[in-house]
Amino acid sequence: MAEIVAGFGMPHNPGSPAMVAREGPQCETARLYAEMAKHIEAVAPDVMIVFTDDHFNTFFLDNFPTFAVGIAEATSGPNDQTPMPRYKVAVPGGLAAHIRDTAMTRGFDISLVQDFEVDHAVMVPLHFITPHMKIPVVPVFVNCLAPPLPTARRCYALGEAVRAAVESWPKPLRVAVLGSGSFSLEIGGPRIPPGARCAGTPDPQWSQHVQDLLSAVRIDDLIAEATTARMHRAGNIGGELLNWIATLGVVGARKPVTMLPQNDHGQAFAVWRWN
Repeated sequence: MAEIVAGFGMPHNPGSPAMVAREGPQCETARLYAEMAKHIEAVAPDVMIVFTDDHFNTFFLDNFPTFAVGIAEATSGPNDQTPMPRYKVAVPGGLAAHIRDTAMTRGFDISLVQDFEVDHAVMVPLHFITPHMKIPVVPVFVNCLAPPLPTARRCYALGEAVRAAVESWPKPLRVAVLGSGSFSLEIGGPRIPPGARCAGTPDPQWSQHVQDLLSAVRIDDLIAEATTARMHRAGNIGGELLNWIATLGVVGARKPVTMLPQNDHGQAFAVWRWN
């Protein structure tokens, strides 16, 4: 039987690959991703399920699903202008279809996307933690950007449905789950802090508060506080917290073994392990 072996949360800033290439492996961002890569290597997953949002690259406003699962044999990216290598990564189509079927039986009208590419929200983390792209991924898309957003409670339930799908998969499989995104980030909007150019962190206190709730395993409190209005006050990208909340639905009420803050960037790196 398949099993969940670990959960991860991390950001996907599109400038990170170029910055790390410029500043070297000792810079803070490189060291934080390297710590995540160590945990990935230690748990040795066969598959990684990635809760991700799309920045109007795979989808657009004329067809922007609330939830979608990528079902194919492979995908590639990034399909935007992120300055980084372009990769191809396998997608376990059978497991992806099983996740969609299970979610449907649990009341989710979840969309299907085939013959697709992914943007930096998937490829930036993979670039650092699986640079050889040897771990197949199942992308589960969550609308974190285009109002109306799904509720935090609904995203947590989606994570629970994904966990049920993995646990009912009949073949032996070690599965890790990743929530990709920031807690506080404004891009090109009125909440950019003074002195910043095109992006910034308007609410680092919210970033720290989210981490405090995660560390204390106060999941119900986090779900209650993560309203659309509250996330939006943390920036127009603040809805990416929903990817982390979906991840919590998979890992359950567990205390993270690692929580590494980057509150000046409105984000953090986290690991849940229990083996």
